Amino acid sequence: MLLRVDHETTLAYSAPVAETIIEVRKSPPSSEDQTVTSFRIRTSPAVPITMYRDSFGNRVDAFSVLMPHKQVEIHTISIVRVHRRKHEPSLAAIPWPQEPAADMQVVEFLRTSPLVNSTPLVREFIDGLPRPGGSFAEGIESLFAAVKSRLAYEKQMTTAQTSVSDALQIGRGVCQDFAHLCLAACRGLGVPARYVSGYISQPGELETHAWCQIWANQEIGWVDIDPTYSKLVEQDHVVTAIGRDFSDVAPNRGVWKGKATESINVVVRVQKIDRVPSFWNEGSSTRQPLLQTPNVAAALAPTTDLRQQNRSRQQLRYQQSQQQQ
Repeated sequence: MLLRVDHETTLAYSAPVAETIIEVRKSPPSSEDQTVTSFRIRTSPAVPITMYRDSFGNRVDAFSVLMPHKQVEIHTISIVRVHRRKHEPSLAAIPWPQEPAADMQVVEFLRTSPLVNSTPLVREFIDGLPRPGGSFAEGIESLFAAVKSRLAYEKQMTTAQTSVSDALQIGRGVCQDFAHLCLAACRGLGVPARYVSGYISQPGELETHAWCQIWANQEIGWVDIDPTYSKLVEQDHVVTAIGRDFSDVAPNRGVWKGKATESINVVVRVQKIDRVPSFWNEGSSTRQPLLQTPNVAAALAPTTDLRQQNRSRQQLRYQQSQQQQ
């Protein structure tokens, strides 16, 4: 399946702000399950863009707007061919693991994370989970049932910063919350699981989407499952980034300086196409200078100098990020 994804983010300010620093994670990677034909990113105001890889291997496009401005626009276009592997026969043939995974490449995804935290409510949820038996496929179905028993899908009940503990207390949420609860269940059962940020091509879906990857074994590797729809991920899902939870893969993240209020507007269009548009090869993959060294990443990193940290708190404010629906 060949898909075109247009993703537009507009950050607007009630008064001119002096400085904005933004990281963008919207570039799909090529993998065994998808091939990226091309990716373009454009910002307004137009400024040089830095590209680098984060600790999870995700592409990050970072930039700074240093002149006074009241609005920042980020527009990305991706063309991706999805050719996802079929895991159903393999998962039906292997048992659900009886011991926690010990593979060094995946043990990080057994631990708690900023939004998949450990609280009495989360531990109570994990303690109440049936211990899956039988095949790995049956274990996945058990996970889906457990998540659906505790969360109902409803928009505007949670935010991009809602933790799994808060979502459990509310009892409602969107795909981001379903993914976080599924991660908590998997990790509690000793199965490594990581968060996936991406897109979905389905009627009525206008936002980005989120799901999980769970570790089966060395031979099969990571398997994409969608707890919101209670199914294995199919050809209509496009991966953009992976991490421990949403806080690692927010499509946009940054800080800004100024005395203003900020609003965010996001428009996402996912279209099935028959071929790459004829205009696509005109010019380069981006209309703006693309650098290869992370010259702005340090501005988003925490500082150890307390005096500098206090000054930063007075001057810099964290940007809003879209919630994955």
